[in-house]
Amino acid sequence: METKNTMPSASAPGKVHLIGEHAVVYGKPAIIASIGKRCFVTAEKSENIEIISSSLNLNKKFTIEDSKLLYLRAKKEWIEGKEKKDFSRLFALMKQDYYKPIICACMEALSALRIRKGIKVGINSEIPLGSGLGSSSAMAVAMVKAISEAYGKKLVKQRVNEIAYEIEKLNHGMPSGGDNSTCCYGRLIWFQKNANGPNIIQPLENEIPYALDGFLLVHTGKPEKTTGELVQHVMRLEESYRNARIEILGKATYEMLAALKRKDFSKAKHLMNLAQRNLAELGVSTKQIDGLAEKVVSIGGAAKLCGAGGGGTVLCYHEDREKLAHLIKESGYSPIETELGVEGVRVEK
Repeated sequence: METKNTMPSASAPGKVHLIGEHAVVYGKPAIIASIGKRCFVTAEKSENIEIISSSLNLNKKFTIEDSKLLYLRAKKEWIEGKEKKDFSRLFALMKQDYYKPIICACMEALSALRIRKGIKVGINSEIPLGSGLGSSSAMAVAMVKAISEAYGKKLVKQRVNEIAYEIEKLNHGMPSGGDNSTCCYGRLIWFQKNANGPNIIQPLENEIPYALDGFLLVHTGKPEKTTGELVQHVMRLEESYRNARIEILGKATYEMLAALKRKDFSKAKHLMNLAQRNLAELGVSTKQIDGLAEKVVSIGGAAKLCGAGGGGTVLCYHEDREKLAHLIKESGYSPIETELGVEGVRVEK
């Protein structure tokens, strides 16, 4: 007789920016949707930090002492990186070994929950790494929820999101918080970073109550640079050049909300293409993304990079989804169909 797995399990969806990536780091709004691909995390009490993942090909055990040393070093590098406005040393540390970000995520969650013991986590993700679809955010959110359940600590979504954001800071330096917020709360949200108080996280179910159809995702390859490195690249651009494009992206996000409210998809397409041009000018696009975007525009559609860019996923839209899928296949890619606006973090039964 098969024994049912009673280990606490949680999952969180990936996400896609409809508009607003990079500008959101500078306090501009973004419209972000959860997607129907999820990261699943199981958690079990342990005296060590144990990480098992068939999807990531990981299986290793670490002592609490070694894990704590790594975690404290990462926190120190983050503090110094913030002071210097340069997280290169933190990124170099985390890129040495894929276990390191996960160890630090476990330790951040345990520390925030005031747990002095370890944890054994099992990770199974449907979200491709480095795709601009929030793989690290979904993992952080699902991990916090699963660990809290394993130790019998019931957390509201706001607290799950707060801890996940601290994990994301160790991954990406100074992320906006939009990715983890979408993975946590799900659906379609209006997100805006607030330097002087809580971030604005506004569900858009009432303003946009209909399903977002006609969208396809295209994975163009794993970026050579991490999200944190790409964010840092934009920060290092000449200030007036960067800020002019950030302003355009911020204005376009307000216009996108108005267009979606009135179902003006012609305007929405124009704004997506405008966003792609500005992101390319910020230096976060690639020849592959630019080439695909041009082809989609040539048939009357819209396309833009997702997330930090530098490769990863392109969000494509056309009223005729079959025509769009045919073009994508002709261009040498496989269109990815996925639902937008799905449920956020949840405990799996």
